[in-house]
Amino acid sequence: MKKYLHWLLGGGRYPVLACMLLITLFFSTFAVGVPVEQDTSSMSSREPAQLADYERFLDRFGNDEDLLLSVTPPELLTPTGLGLLAEVTRRLTELAGVQGVLSLSNARQLVSGLYGAEDRPLLPPFDVTDFTSTVQVALSANPEYEGLLISADQKTAGLVISLADHRGDPTQRRRLIDEVRAMMASMAQRAEFHLTGVGVQQSDVASYIQRDQRVILPLVAVALMVMLAMIFRKVSGVLLPLLATGVSLIWTMGLYALCGFELNTITSLLPPVVMVLAVSNSIHLYNGWLHLDGTDDSRIALLVNKVDELLIPCLFTALTTALGLVSLTISSVPAVRQFGFFAAIGVVISFLVTLTLVPVALSYLPLPASRHRQGLGLLRWILQSIANLTVQHPRAIMIVTVLLLGIALIGLPQLQNNTSLIAFLHADAPLAVDTRYIDEHLSGVNALEFMVEKRDGNPLVGHADYAKLDVFEALARSQQPVANVFSILTLLRPLHRAESGATSLGLPTDDDQLRYELELLGMAENQQMQRRFLTPDFRQARISVWLHDVGSRSATTVTETLLTEGRAIFGPSYSLTPTGSFYQMNQDSNRLVSDMIKSFSLSISLVLLSILILLRSLRLTLLAMIPNVIPILWTLGLMGFYGIDLSTGTAMIGAVVIGLAVDDTIHYLVHYRRIYAGVASDAVMITTTRTGRALMIASLVLAVGFWVGCFSSFKPTIYFSLLVGGTLIGALLCDLLVLPACLILNCPTRKDVR
Repeated sequence: MKKYLHWLLGGGRYPVLACMLLITLFFSTFAVGVPVEQDTSSMSSREPAQLADYERFLDRFGNDEDLLLSVTPPELLTPTGLGLLAEVTRRLTELAGVQGVLSLSNARQLVSGLYGAEDRPLLPPFDVTDFTSTVQVALSANPEYEGLLISADQKTAGLVISLADHRGDPTQRRRLIDEVRAMMASMAQRAEFHLTGVGVQQSDVASYIQRDQRVILPLVAVALMVMLAMIFRKVSGVLLPLLATGVSLIWTMGLYALCGFELNTITSLLPPVVMVLAVSNSIHLYNGWLHLDGTDDSRIALLVNKVDELLIPCLFTALTTALGLVSLTISSVPAVRQFGFFAAIGVVISFLVTLTLVPVALSYLPLPASRHRQGLGLLRWILQSIANLTVQHPRAIMIVTVLLLGIALIGLPQLQNNTSLIAFLHADAPLAVDTRYIDEHLSGVNALEFMVEKRDGNPLVGHADYAKLDVFEALARSQQPVANVFSILTLLRPLHRAESGATSLGLPTDDDQLRYELELLGMAENQQMQRRFLTPDFRQARISVWLHDVGSRSATTVTETLLTEGRAIFGPSYSLTPTGSFYQMNQDSNRLVSDMIKSFSLSISLVLLSILILLRSLRLTLLAMIPNVIPILWTLGLMGFYGIDLSTGTAMIGAVVIGLAVDDTIHYLVHYRRIYAGVASDAVMITTTRTGRALMIASLVLAVGFWVGCFSSFKPTIYFSLLVGGTLIGALLCDLLVLPACLILNCPTRKDVR
């Protein structure tokens, strides 16, 4: 290796730099144009049965990602207010990509006539006498529209915008939403508008990702620059780590784009994470260079020796970090797998770039003056105090550590998984404001979809079939978060009332009457609503259970209740299948805990194996895991105490941190073994005061780099950044206090500890 390093820092400098420049230019053409995902398909698992059910649902009933628009004019139930609503409805209907719009202005009602049910507009002509009273009568006779097309206080109108199938063109929905919002802005003086829906949420997520890339990446660069300047106080100490970081980022993101991937909610973390991880090895190399002592004539030889000395610990820290990240690839969520894989690739790339670019750049510089080799006075005093504390009171340190661990374990059972896209946003985000408004005034914002069919394939045309649907609807309405329920019964009840001349809503009481009324529905001029809830062959029915804005925890409870009791209602002859985009999100959230346990277990196993290969000592390997597992348990306990839910972002913390936290442990133990001469306390004093400087610098820079993520648009990203940075600080304290205490209490007093 030394022979290669002499070549690299001699005649090989120019060809290596030229090669790196060409590679950087190549990848930069891809890195600058990484696209952003326009939907959240990568956030949904690829569980085959779940996907098959959803595809079958879409094929039979169409898109389930309706847009919900609320309109609140000064006076709704007047010719002026409803005229505005009619204008909005017309303009929305004319937009490309809109399959249909349902509102009060085009809603229909069925009334009894001479020859049975007659289909009439819900609203009377605007010039009718006593217009408002007539509208009130119509609304009272059609209660199914309350909460859907009009609020309970009759001040806000709702519009349901059905979209055409956009599976082949996800950008179509984004363009449509932009056009809807442009229309809202043009009419903002005439009414208050709010827009939400799964499609809007997914579209806005893409916008927030783009915003975060523009804001967070420069902030990470500035934070790293400031930290490096404060610590090293040399221009080269700032520029060289940032140069290595920038090259590593370009290569990683260029490869990501070259593979055809788009940035999503999770992989939007990739650029800042790669930047932060890439700076670690640069800090160790530069700190080692600062402590070289010799003449300029011997600087290349000294630099070769220092790089050779740091090569193995840097290699294994990169390896353990990459392995921790690779463990995320067993996740059921594609976005998490992409993040884990490419973050690991970024770590490997940063190792290769840093161990090449930084030594080559340092080879051009004269040796640092002696004042730079002394380090910061305050830092020296802190490390000396820590070393004295660990040597004099190792048992007290372990007792305090165990007590803190016990407190954390109390909070651990309180940790729960919960996913809510709206709760992930800041409270004042426009989408969050719009969603809360519509959720409070209309029939919720998220829909659990159920498909009902007979197992023998026969059509749903019997009175018993619809009686069971009616009982299931009543069950769904009785659940606490449920705002409303819609199905073919929503259309059948007013039809039966009009046909029978009854005064209240009800269902046919015999098979013949039911089949007749189903035929009437099938002959209606507008089949859009019927086809949303019942297939043309009558074999599959759809039930939409609309929920208020709740997270996956509450939604899962409702789903399980409806499935358990619903299957008892329908019996073994029927199939009741939950599906829909909201249901998929809930299922993915429920898999977070098991995914977290599997990835963390894999990460621990891989890291343990790597340390064992490096140290060739089972005793030291087991001791090395103590200061790395403890801070993760502290963090999880803290999440439980403060009610921070496990979500797609926060569930990654354990697997990510274990690979990062162990880096300091590796550097500490490699140096400890090198200078150990039979007395653990002496080796601890020397290792803490010498290696501790680079460990503190690297950990502080990493933590601050992660904390910049607190400026994100997404709360899970904020929690991820805050908690990873905090856990790294906890791991640093454990490496400087708990690890030395363990070494003093457990290492034998002899020269050969292997």
